[in-house]
Amino acid sequence: MFKRTLTTILTFICFLSISFADDKYSSFRELKKIPSGMNIIHNGSSNTAIVAVHGFYPVYWIEIHHEWVQPFNYLVEKDINTFFYKYDWNECPSIVSKGLGKELNSLIERYPNIDNWQIVGHSMGGSVVMFTNQSFKYNKKITFNTVATPVNYERDKTPFLIRAYESIFSKNCKENIDSLDNEFSNGFTNKHIQWRNLKEFDSQFKNYDFDPYDGSIKNSIVYQFPDSIDGERVGHTSSLYFSILKIIN
Repeated sequence: MFKRTLTTILTFICFLSISFADDKYSSFRELKKIPSGMNIIHNGSSNTAIVAVHGFYPVYWIEIHHEWVQPFNYLVEKDINTFFYKYDWNECPSIVSKGLGKELNSLIERYPNIDNWQIVGHSMGGSVVMFTNQSFKYNKKITFNTVATPVNYERDKTPFLIRAYESIFSKNCKENIDSLDNEFSNGFTNKHIQWRNLKEFDSQFKNYDFDPYDGSIKNSIVYQFPDSIDGERVGHTSSLYFSILKIIN
C-alpha cells in the first residue's frame, strides 16, 4: 500500500513538472546555459512574437541575463512566441547586427503565421537592434523596439571610471551612434519605438554629465517612462519588464 501511494505521488509530481514548469525560469543561471545564437524560449499559439536581444555585461557582472527572467516568465504565461538572441557582447553592435538580421529573416520564413514581430533590444541590445534596422528590408510585420538605449553619446563627458573601463575591455568600434546620423535625420526603414527612462532614475546613466536620451529620430515613436509605475521605480533594468507589458497589452 505504501509503495503504491509513493508511486502515485511521484507520478503526480512528474506530471506537474511537465505541465506547469514548461519553459519557466527560476533564475539567471538557467538563462546563462542557453547557447549563443537564436533560441526558442516558448512556442506560443498567438500571432505575436517577441525576439529578445540582451545588452552588455561587464566582466564583474554575476547575474548575467537576470533582467530577462521576469519578462520571459510573463511571456510564457501569456503564451506568446518568444525567442532569445544571444551574442558576444564584447563585439561591436554593428557587427552583431549582421548575424541578428540573418536570424530574423530565417524566423520570419519559418513562422509565416506570425504577423506581429516585436524585436526588443535592451541597453546595448538596442544599439544592435538599430543597426539591424538600418539595413533590414521593409516588412510591415516587424517593429524594432529599443529599451533604455542611448541615442546621444558624449564620451568625454562620461565618468572617468567608465571611460577607463571602456579603454581596457571594450573594442574600438568604427561604427557608433554617429554612424546612424542618416537614419536619425530621415527615419529608419521599419517601424521603431523607443522606450526611454528618466536619466536621474537610470542606474547606468544617472552620473553622466549629459543625457543619453536627449536625441531625436525622425518618425520614431517615443514612450517616456515616468519615475515609477504602481509604486515601483522605473530604472535601467525594470524598464525592460514594463516595456514588455505595454508591448503585449
